[in-house]
Amino acid sequence: MKLDYATLISPYPFRLEGIGSIKSPTLKEIWDPSVTYQGYQMYLTLLLMTPQTYYEQTGLFRSEWFQTISEDELQNINMMDLIAVDGNLQKMYCKMFQFFFEETIQYDDGNHVFITYKDKIQDGAKSEKNLSMGTIRRDMFVELCDIILQRCNILRTDLDTDISKIKSKRALEIVKKLKKGREKASKNTTHDKDIELPNLITSVAVKSNSINFTNIWDLTVFQLYEQFKKEQTNVYFDIQKMSVAAYGNEKNTFKGNEWYKSEN
Repeated sequence: MKLDYATLISPYPFRLEGIGSIKSPTLKEIWDPSVTYQGYQMYLTLLLMTPQTYYEQTGLFRSEWFQTISEDELQNINMMDLIAVDGNLQKMYCKMFQFFFEETIQYDDGNHVFITYKDKIQDGAKSEKNLSMGTIRRDMFVELCDIILQRCNILRTDLDTDISKIKSKRALEIVKKLKKGREKASKNTTHDKDIELPNLITSVAVKSNSINFTNIWDLTVFQLYEQFKKEQTNVYFDIQKMSVAAYGNEKNTFKGNEWYKSEN
């Protein structure tokens, strides 16, 4: 599911029927001492994790158990299957989902699903009974993670798709090679540091005419990135404007509406 632009810039939770309400985290929530920027990065790692990356990071692909798995079985493994047999993963994903959901998250070990619920309010006091809001099941786990990532301004490409969806052995080999190529390329670039959140917060707070270190923390992650993009656009627009004022616009290349042209 691809979220539309109006939903992505919204500060309000996005309601998924039968599941719960996904928040668009603010910078203040991310930098909260109970979360921290490093913790937020770990949450993103969990959202981006696939069975392939899990096996590589844990070293399980070297184990005898892994060698006995057939190709068909490997392609059908979902992260929820791994979560079901790993108590540590259950705790980590519960904590991560808790950050992005308005509801409370609990893992149901018997049914191998995450439960979302709210406390019942009776006469101004919380009841011991919980009001179930929905479940996070295996069949929609990957899509849910993708929706949360979109609200954080992270768009997964086809190369980031869960390998369980790739049926062709040849296609699987190609995807793995391309993934390694992208990872190698990303390590050789310094541009990523320029667009990391701490640097963007400083840059936007200093450059913007209205946003500063006092109010920037109320922006959502997506809003910050959009503010940064528009600030960039305005820099180029101002340069063009000054050039036209000084030298004219003979070729009619300057329209004057570049500062509000949609890029979405």
